[in-house]
Amino acid sequence: MLIQFKFKNHKCFYDETFLDLLATQEKRHLESTINVNGYNILPVIAIHGANASGKSSALEALDFMFELIKYSNKTDIKNNLPANPFLFSQKSADENSEYEISICLGDYEYRYGFSLNKQQIDEEWLYVKKFAINTKASQKTIFERSNNKVTFGKNYAKYEKTWNLFGKDIIINTNKLLVLSNLAIKEETGILRDIYDYICKFDFKLASEFQKASIDILTQDDSIFQKFQNIINEFDPCLLGIEIVPVETEEGEKYIISGIHKNIDNSKLPISIPIHKESDGTIRLFGIIPRILKNLENGGLLCIDEIDIKLHPLLFKKIVSMYMDKTINKNNAQLIYTSHSTFLFNSNTLRRDQLYLVEKDNTGKSKLYSLSEFRDLRADADYEKKYLTGQFGAIPYEK
Repeated sequence: MLIQFKFKNHKCFYDETFLDLLATQEKRHLESTINVNGYNILPVIAIHGANASGKSSALEALDFMFELIKYSNKTDIKNNLPANPFLFSQKSADENSEYEISICLGDYEYRYGFSLNKQQIDEEWLYVKKFAINTKASQKTIFERSNNKVTFGKNYAKYEKTWNLFGKDIIINTNKLLVLSNLAIKEETGILRDIYDYICKFDFKLASEFQKASIDILTQDDSIFQKFQNIINEFDPCLLGIEIVPVETEEGEKYIISGIHKNIDNSKLPISIPIHKESDGTIRLFGIIPRILKNLENGGLLCIDEIDIKLHPLLFKKIVSMYMDKTINKNNAQLIYTSHSTFLFNSNTLRRDQLYLVEKDNTGKSKLYSLSEFRDLRADADYEKKYLTGQFGAIPYEK
């Protein structure tokens, strides 16, 4: 599970920025949090803010980090690294961007991060400590990197030999390769592999993303397919289900996707409608629900940008409530989403530490903060009213 994400010098975020999923001392909705050895971890984070404030960029920073980790072993060292420094300054282009996650796997917390520019990975680090509220266990070093010098903790010397192979026998210049990624794929089991596998489970969905992932999920998992059918039928009783039929073409295998509807003339002969002729809401459901169901079934982290687009508020609420319900979210899945809808911006659904805001100042710098930072905010206050009247910031500027 993700405990914390920290980053700086990424797109519209110049200063060090924190997204914290470790619950505060607030008692509201405590039953929905994920308890691990005395700590409570949040299953859902909602990010709100004005247009162009940086909501999407906050999620993209996490996606950038995880994608770089997943594909570092395929990096062409002749190319520049895909750094994304702060956009509105020449100075920031020459500074390192930094990314760090803290995750809980089993009974341990792993803190991993790196700093980079287009030319190289400047620093990289991985630490571990016991994750239990009543322990005083100290943090141990798995490895530390400064420029191209990597040192390993005394209990992890086995990794040193493997890493040295990259520099001596396989690749002369390793300054664009991540240590974690390239060592993890060399072991079937172990700490690095566990961290790498967790990151590879991560899924990030943009509002406009194509539906191929949904097709893959629904055609490969009958259980998820049936759950998906139940959900869409619940919110549209006339829509009996979705049919996905493979067909062979000259370009290879493709799929015909159709909605199956009730036929008012003959109940025994339902009507099939191509997916592109379905309502925007149904198409949106097809693009988003399979990934949510897969995430809930397998665990891990899912980020969705503009989750509420073309969804009825009650369906939006149902999605969030599934993550908050331990009888459904049995594998400790986590959801981070951005939204313009304030339908769930209230204490009846979410805790203060689950509601984040993004505000951009007049220099182009974005700031991410949660309602828990407002010390005098009562748990039973009208969050939505206070937000829309500007008391929390993060709303469009008025001229």
